[in-house]
Amino acid sequence: MKEIVRVSLENEMDLILAHKRSMKLAELCGLSLSVQTTFATAVSEIARCAIESGAEAFMILGVDFLKANRKQVTAIVYDTAPYTDRWQEAVSYAKRLADNVKVVRNGPRIEVSIHLEINFAGIISTSKLESFTQYFAEEPPISPYDEIRRKNIQLQDLAQRLRESEASYRFLSDRLPLMIFSVNHRGTITFSNKWLQDFLGIPITQLDIASWQQVVHADDQHRMASDLSQLLVQKKTLRAQYRLRQKSTAKYLWHMISILPAENDRDMTTQWIGFIVDIHAQKQVEQTLKDNTELKDTQQKLVYHQQQLELKIEALNRSNYELEQFAHLASHDLQEPLRKLFFYADVLQQKYRDTIDTGGVQILNNMTQAAGRMKELIHDLLAYSELNQHEFEFGDVNLDTILEDLLKDFEIAIRDKGAVVHKQPLPIIHGNALKLRQLFSNLLSNALKYSKTSATGVMPRIDITCLQTPDALAITVRDNGIGFDPKQQHRIFELFERLHSRARYPGTGIGLSICKRIAELHHGSISASAEAGEYASFQVTLPLSQQSYTHTA
Repeated sequence: MKEIVRVSLENEMDLILAHKRSMKLAELCGLSLSVQTTFATAVSEIARCAIESGAEAFMILGVDFLKANRKQVTAIVYDTAPYTDRWQEAVSYAKRLADNVKVVRNGPRIEVSIHLEINFAGIISTSKLESFTQYFAEEPPISPYDEIRRKNIQLQDLAQRLRESEASYRFLSDRLPLMIFSVNHRGTITFSNKWLQDFLGIPITQLDIASWQQVVHADDQHRMASDLSQLLVQKKTLRAQYRLRQKSTAKYLWHMISILPAENDRDMTTQWIGFIVDIHAQKQVEQTLKDNTELKDTQQKLVYHQQQLELKIEALNRSNYELEQFAHLASHDLQEPLRKLFFYADVLQQKYRDTIDTGGVQILNNMTQAAGRMKELIHDLLAYSELNQHEFEFGDVNLDTILEDLLKDFEIAIRDKGAVVHKQPLPIIHGNALKLRQLFSNLLSNALKYSKTSATGVMPRIDITCLQTPDALAITVRDNGIGFDPKQQHRIFELFERLHSRARYPGTGIGLSICKRIAELHHGSISASAEAGEYASFQVTLPLSQQSYTHTA
């Protein structure tokens, strides 16, 4: 056999292509339209079976050279699927249309060939066959729009020729790889082929314009109703895409619907002929290409933003390092002038006490107090800076021992305030003992500093309670002092924030910031609640972990 063209059989578009090329080859060989249609329909039936149940199927169209210079058009479908009842049914249908249909089963492979003899084969020379091959090689790629246009012409001609035989027309249309229907001027569907009824699962007697609402996607219903209304009024061709629900899968698949008016001998539109082609695969490819383009754009933007973020992080780290170095060096350099201030102030008070009047003594005292505040500020700045640049070793820490030691350290301040401290037993946790001591020292110092005076008649009280869960430990330090506005509960942990005047309550505004940073270094947190004039409560939450590790600030 002289091979003319080969067609892979994978999807519905390949079925259309197989039908189209079968008809074309028969046409090139000089066969009549009715013979072309019969041959192509038989080929389509076998190709459709291969697509539905086969694997790696393909078809070869060619011309066989017989004895006595006779020739025949041949279509061979190759498949690797088992020969089932479906194959037997397809072959049976094909044999009704073509006399010479052969089946060869070679192991797992099936070869179904359909032969059509050319009665006047003498005019088909070898060079003629080469021109057939060249024609199909140069044939432009098929598209759904072009395919529908060509099928419309063929089907209109076929309908005209087969008008006298409705049974033959239905038989052929049911086997064409298209969903076909016709609509009268009242909008009633007067004909639909088997493909359409099987796809929608609706009998022809129930098919009308209203029934389309049941099978069209909700997002397409309004547009389709408007298109059909204009079609009936304007009597023009409609070509549009909608999503239709497949009965067997209940899925909505994209289809292209073409409806064109059919006119009688007096050029009056008596009905409309419609064709439906599955273009869901094409739509998915288009959407995939669109998504890939958008994804590439997003990836490029992400890479750009990532680069910008890395640059900002690098600049921020450099700035933080420079600030830490500045704070550390400045704090150390500032301590030397302060020591001289304290020294000279002490010399003036001791050596010239008899020659300095009361005003001078007051000035010296104010100077000493200001220097003291500066020293306290430098001390707190150094403490906060160390939390951000030092490496701390973690181990088992007995919180009960730390609190007992702190209460001894604050014994004089507690006695001077007349305060009462109640403490629950505290467990051993994993952490850094020095920093945890600093945290609770700041909280106790604040509780004593902001306690009410004896003039109020309220005895200062500090309660240290502990609530333990399997994963964490919550320690609360609560006092009955002056409290603060609850709206300020987050502000108080910010650096240099003060809720009261320095004249009344001395301090740098760094202590609670240090507490927050220490809690975070232990993977914990600190929160506050209060009521102005009533109480202030600070809760430190620390995780309970048995793993020993080194923490880098």
